[in-house]
Amino acid sequence: MAKIHIPARTACHRLGALLLLLAFLTAALPTVPAAVPAALAAPPAPTQPARPAQPSRAMSTGAAGSALTVGIKPLDPFVDRDDTGAYTGFSIDLWNDIARRNGWQTRYAWYPDIQSLVAAARDNAVDAAISGISITADREESVDFSYPMFDAGLQILATDTPAGLNLSQQLRNLLSPATARYLLALLVMLVLAGAITSAVTRVGSEHRWHQRMSNGMFRAAAIGLAGDVGDPQKPLLKIMTFAWLIAGLVFVSLFTASVTTQLTVRSIRTGITGVSDLPGKRVVTVRGSTAESYLRHHDIKPRTVTSIDAAYPLLQRGEVDAVVYDSPVLQHQLDASHNRRETLAGPIFEPEDYGIAFPTGSALRKKVNAALLQMHADGTYDELRQRYFDTPS
Repeated sequence: MAKIHIPARTACHRLGALLLLLAFLTAALPTVPAAVPAALAAPPAPTQPARPAQPSRAMSTGAAGSALTVGIKPLDPFVDRDDTGAYTGFSIDLWNDIARRNGWQTRYAWYPDIQSLVAAARDNAVDAAISGISITADREESVDFSYPMFDAGLQILATDTPAGLNLSQQLRNLLSPATARYLLALLVMLVLAGAITSAVTRVGSEHRWHQRMSNGMFRAAAIGLAGDVGDPQKPLLKIMTFAWLIAGLVFVSLFTASVTTQLTVRSIRTGITGVSDLPGKRVVTVRGSTAESYLRHHDIKPRTVTSIDAAYPLLQRGEVDAVVYDSPVLQHQLDASHNRRETLAGPIFEPEDYGIAFPTGSALRKKVNAALLQMHADGTYDELRQRYFDTPS
């Protein structure tokens, strides 16, 4: 076979053309990027608002046999402890009956005040909260409430000590601004009478002006206050004596009537007969309660304590004039203490209801409401209320 001879120059030209063709094809084809991590290749996700941390505790469904945690706070006679440490009170007995009707087991959690108790229900730290929790619009925003379990309201506990039996108080009443004004008016009238007498008796008198002044004041007092008219000889003196006698009688009558009225009224009143008497008085209530909110809303600045039990000694020692709090609690204190020096001053002035608080959306609320209606229907509720509140004192 004959060999074909290709010149070297021609082979080089062909190789160059081949390289140019490969370069053209490489530039024309789309570039395939190298593999990248998925997190970098994906577009950024839209930003989501931060959510508050949810409680780790699961909300109970209220099935029979469930073990529930119920928050309570001390409030005699609704929640208390006996000598053995067992929980007692109206609210405790009420919840125990509700739990029995639903087949629930209860573990009570003790909270020191109303704020922490409501916060526990709000944060799902407890399944329910019961004591004497007033149903308010503000609290309804953070928790759910059952049907009202007790009708309450605000009232005033004050000391009932008649002023007529207290000598020091009687003297303070006598030395009042009104009495001082009458005495000042009497002094001005006597000085005026003394000045007139001094001027009239100046001619032909051997006494100096201050002697004539004092004699005239004494004579005016004798005529106007004691009715000693003497035996005036001159017609002008008779007219002046008679006029002064009439003025003295009018003054003595008005003065006596004013003082008698003040002493009588203050002797039969405690000083506080209702909420209208609270401004200017020393008032104490529980911090964070609806009573504190009411007082501050009506421009009454109360002294506050952490519990109602701390308020009673302040009233007994005379450090405050009145205790303002929930009516059933004050009534129970009055019945239990048998203190004859204390009284409920005036009627209930801010009606409100107690309810059982639940975390928002709790499934227990409907079942508790059904149990409350059953207790009213079968008379259990009335028997329970009579046991704590309607017993004879």
